[in-house]
Amino acid sequence: MDIIQAMDIFITAKRADGLAERTIADYRRVFRRYVKHVDPDLDSWDRSTARDYAAYINGLSWASATKGIHIRYLRSFWGWLYREGLTAEDLSAAVAAPKPSIKDEPLITTSEFKRLVEACDGDRWAVRDRAILLMLADTGMRRSEITSLSRSQVTFEDGGAWIMLPGETTKNGKERYVFLGQASAAALRAYLDARTDDRQALFISERGPLGGEGIAYMLKRRARIAGMDPARIHPHLLRKIFATWWIENGGDEQRLMKIGGWSGPEMLRIYVRLGSREKLQDAHKQYGPVDNVLEES
Repeated sequence: MDIIQAMDIFITAKRADGLAERTIADYRRVFRRYVKHVDPDLDSWDRSTARDYAAYINGLSWASATKGIHIRYLRSFWGWLYREGLTAEDLSAAVAAPKPSIKDEPLITTSEFKRLVEACDGDRWAVRDRAILLMLADTGMRRSEITSLSRSQVTFEDGGAWIMLPGETTKNGKERYVFLGQASAAALRAYLDARTDDRQALFISERGPLGGEGIAYMLKRRARIAGMDPARIHPHLLRKIFATWWIENGGDEQRLMKIGGWSGPEMLRIYVRLGSREKLQDAHKQYGPVDNVLEES
């Protein structure tokens, strides 16, 4: 069997496992580069084949997260080949699994977040933008997930709201529920009440459903209005804010993983940013041993 046949069978197997189509597309992108660098005959592969290609990827001037995706997906493919009896040895064992990484950037403060919310004012799209901003921060949804939503998916209940995200729209292919508190739900209801069209997409623009780039542009525009650096503000930052503020407010990791769609605690923890000097200083004021001991005497 040659590499193209093996990849096609692998993709079919992943679809049978219920993997999301966006992840399937990521596998195909990885495979397109891989096939250009290896012998198409699987019988010629050995551990050096895997190590040579991993070394090639690590030598590229890509972001570490991009390199990690390529190696992680190929390790999955190599392990599958061995389990299916298509290679004599498990090539995934020749290359260490890359550690999950994400850009380490400071979060915005609560006062900066309030400024962003206040900047959603004064134009025809303000009520929409306010609803999106609050929803992103209150649910931790990825922008690809929020842009896939329709009006019918939203259920308003007890002053808040909830949404079921079907597996075909999530990164890991698993359905999950996300929830809006009272403020976010009120903002979303105000936006929907202001709509006069009959389009089903939850968030729309002048031309049609609002896409991921449109959300990114909107956030930067509101940052400028708020007098903030627009380069700091992007949809993924709000996912980090959701995770961090949940933990800071006393929430537990287990339920946060379920709501946010994280596959494990290791991946979740790289999103949580609890280490700023101000946050650590506040924590020390509360938990520092000496002051607490002396106050007791």
